[in-house]
Amino acid sequence: MKLRLAVLPLLLAALYGIQNRIDEELGDYRATEEILYVESGALLKKVTVGFENLAADLYWLRTVQYFGGQRRMVTAKNYDLLEPLLNITIDLDPNFKIAYTYGATFLSEPFPMGAGLPLKGIEIIDRGMENHPDYWRFYLDKGFIYFWHLKDCHKAAEVFLAGSEIPGAPYWMVTTAGRTLGGCGERETARGLWQMMYDAASSDQQRDNAITHLRQLDALDEIDALHEIIASYRERAGAYPTSWQVLIAAGYLKEVPVDPSGAPYTLDGATHEVKLSAGSTLGILPTR
Repeated sequence: MKLRLAVLPLLLAALYGIQNRIDEELGDYRATEEILYVESGALLKKVTVGFENLAADLYWLRTVQYFGGQRRMVTAKNYDLLEPLLNITIDLDPNFKIAYTYGATFLSEPFPMGAGLPLKGIEIIDRGMENHPDYWRFYLDKGFIYFWHLKDCHKAAEVFLAGSEIPGAPYWMVTTAGRTLGGCGERETARGLWQMMYDAASSDQQRDNAITHLRQLDALDEIDALHEIIASYRERAGAYPTSWQVLIAAGYLKEVPVDPSGAPYTLDGATHEVKLSAGSTLGILPTR
């Protein structure tokens, strides 16, 4: 044990050198300075034999940093390294369950909030199912991708129902399957599923993501209500309001309406549509 601990600093130093060299060779596709990247997870597992879990922790940290850094960028977002980093983490430690659920969620999120690759997200979850066939949570994740991102309600229900048969699965997996068959466009169904995703979350990132989507659904409800106010004003005044101030002056609103993130909604004077402002943190609203 003492010998292995003494070798560890040398191992990590060698790993850092290998990763930096590969970064340089990747050109435009190389990682940012904060990312340490090796192409082959299987090769890295051989190099780090005996320290696979430590290396997996390192790559998990880099994965989270990479995704968060790209998501915060105003322009030139690029998630190309997200899938490779996740696969390397899983290769190193197949028992790292959060890597499957986190990875699938953010591979599936629509661009620019995520990679916009729901089929890749399903591939990650399928790896989790293969390595952990008795873990019901993966069925919740996979069914949700089918429901929310691929709009395949029947497939989602099928996956939820299969998950309900896993020993220890919560009773509501069966009822979720039934609710899902009600339609992928049902906002209340979506709200109930996102609440379940929040309740079953195993990380702050998953909880934050669920909260964002619940707020998106709230925003859709508020936008519908604002459109009704605009229609009511037009019926009475014979013209569309050109700004929120017009509606405030006419007594239809008390103040400029804000979305659930606290950013003011915008009223498009040409299309008369209510939209999220550029300052909103809610991202892209789902199709209603």
